[in-house]
This record gives sequence, structure tokens and C-alpha cells, in this order.
Amino acid sequence: MCCVDPALLEAFGLDPDVLHLNHGAYGVAPVAVRQAAAAWRDRAERNPHRFNRVEVGGLVAAARERAAGFLGLDPSRAAWVRNVSEGVSAVLGSLELRSGDELVISTHGYGAVRMALDHHAARAGARVVEAAFPVGAEDDEIVSAYAGACSPRTRLVVIDRITSPTATVVPVAAVAAAIGGGASVLVDAAHAPGQLNDDIAALGADHWVGNLHKWAYTPRGSAILWSRPGAEVTPGVLSWCLEDGYAESFDFPGTWDYAGWLAVPDGLAYWEALGGWDGVTRLASLATEGQKRVAEGLGVTLERLPVTPAPAMRLVPLPDGVLTAPGQADPFYESLSRQRVEVAPVHFAGAGYLRIAAAPYNTSDDYDRLADTVLEILGRSGPGTSRG
Repeated sequence: MCCVDPALLEAFGLDPDVLHLNHGAYGVAPVAVRQAAAAWRDRAERNPHRFNRVEVGGLVAAARERAAGFLGLDPSRAAWVRNVSEGVSAVLGSLELRSGDELVISTHGYGAVRMALDHHAARAGARVVEAAFPVGAEDDEIVSAYAGACSPRTRLVVIDRITSPTATVVPVAAVAAAIGGGASVLVDAAHAPGQLNDDIAALGADHWVGNLHKWAYTPRGSAILWSRPGAEVTPGVLSWCLEDGYAESFDFPGTWDYAGWLAVPDGLAYWEALGGWDGVTRLASLATEGQKRVAEGLGVTLERLPVTPAPAMRLVPLPDGVLTAPGQADPFYESLSRQRVEVAPVHFAGAGYLRIAAAPYNTSDDYDRLADTVLEILGRSGPGTSRG
């Protein structure tokens, strides 16, 4: 079954000779959205003095209001950042950490976010504590892991809405409730916008930051940092709008290219034109089918995988003995890329996986090609089953 139109590969401007199965990593803006950004860039360059002195402030605020509406947020509490890492850094920079304080993140947390926590903890004499749970953990096990990692010294808990390495949807509201009010909660929602229809303000978090450029099809470098009223964050770049309010203080980080933010409404309109949440449901069906096809092709089972996987992302175990050490992930990726296959090999807790995605430009046979390529690299034959 082909769930999406192959012509969308051209609409997204992707190389047709490459198998693209890792949309979740960096996203890609459709050609029409890139053209909209280019038009804003051209407008800015035609009269750069007036554009930057007079026009850009109102335009950036209007685009932010559109992004906030898409996410169901109060625009005055929805701030522009370039990506989740920037938003996390702003939150961490606004914490007054002291010696002995603790920061909590799970073993499934994003590596760059963990590095940011380590950096700020080391400067203050604080420490980072891990909430550990296995791939395939039930929700109550995940909640217990976070709660058990917290103590009276915990200042901040970072909770992934969708984990990057393992594509697991984390029950954020339950985790936040179990933690209680003793520590601030920051939701790393890098993969959530356009995949999960969350009531963000009802999650029980103090801060939430999510990328629009992955699954909402906006230009790269567009993300929103939300903080509940009373939970103030200082921008990482202090500039002219610093005293203008929470969201406004992030609107103008100095002279730079604002075209990506200004084209965000075009990306969100494209997401809606692809079916909105009905489109996400179709991608989820394709992801489920693709996961089964790859597993069948590799002769592996789909046991002990995320109980609630991301709608458009899935894990597939690699055969036993493949990718058993962290240092093997990059060489394995390069082997796949040389075959013009782009997908994410993952090493987690001693086991190897592929994290696959289902984007609007993918079709069912993409996953057969992935399995065949992996087997070719491994020098193995398939299990001999037919995939129609």
C-alpha cells in the first residue's frame, strides 16, 4: 500500500536518488516554504535600513502569534528561539544554581541537552542525576524513574516529550505530577510540534521548548520557548527588546536573517494543507507498516520496543551482534549513506537499532529498500519472505 504521493519528494526538494528516512533529525522545509523565506530575505535586502529599523519588529511578532496559535499558546508567553538547544540554554542560564544542587535528565535525553546540563552544573558545583529506564518501559516505570531521581536538592527536571534516540512518547503530565512542586520542569519537545496535539499549558511544566522545523515543515532555525506565567527566562542574547515583556524580549536578538521566522506561517499552512492531524494519522500508519517491513526484512522481532512510540518515528532492532558499541554508530551510518540511504543508526544500552521516520514523501517500498541495503552491508541474506 502507498500511503502518500511520491510527487511530494519533489515538492520537498529532496534528492530523488537518496532514500530519506530520517526526517526527524533536521526536518526539511518544502520548496514553497523555502521560496517564501527567500522572498522575505529579498525584501529585507531591497531596503535593509528601513526593514530592520522599522518593519521587522511587527513582522516577527505577527509570525510569533501565528506560531503560538498553532501550538495553542498565549503569544505573550511564546518566545522565538532558533532550536531546542537554544531554549534549554536560556532556561539554564536563568537558573541560579548553587553547590550541591541537582539537575535531572533521563538516560534517553538528547546528548546536546545533557552536555548543557553538565556544563552549568560543573560551573556551580552542582551535579546531573539520571532517570534510568529501558527501551520498552511502561509509563509507570518511566514515572517512577524520574520520581526516584529527584531529591530535595533537585532544581530542574528535563523531560523529553518524545525521546530522540528511542522515539518514545514520555507521559510528561504524569511525571510532572509525581515530581511535585519542588523543582522546575522543562519539557524538551524537539519532536512534538506537528506530531503531538498537546495542551502544552496543561502538562504541568514550567517551561516547554519545541522545534517547528521538524514536523511542522517550517524553515530550519524556528522554535518556540514557552514558560508559564511567573516562570521568567532571560534570553541568551540581550538586545533592544529586553524590557518589553517575556516573549518580546526574544523577538530581536540583533541584526540577523529573520526570513526563516517570517516564513513560519507558510510552513504551518503547508502542514495544514497536507491534512493536519489527519495527515499525521496517515503518517503514523505508514510508520507502523514501515517498521514491520524492515523487521520482517531483517528477520528481527518487534518485542521490548516503546510502548507509546512517536507517531511518525519508530525503532527497529538490528540483528544480534550489530551495533553493540557506541563507536560503531557513525561507521554504520557512513556505510548506509554511501549506499544513498539516510537513516539514524542508534546504539542504546548495549543494543543496536535503526530509528526510522515516515514523512509525507515516503512510500511503503522505501522500507523494503532500507532492509535490503542493511542486509547487503552486513553481507547477509534475508529470511526469504516475500514483501508485496
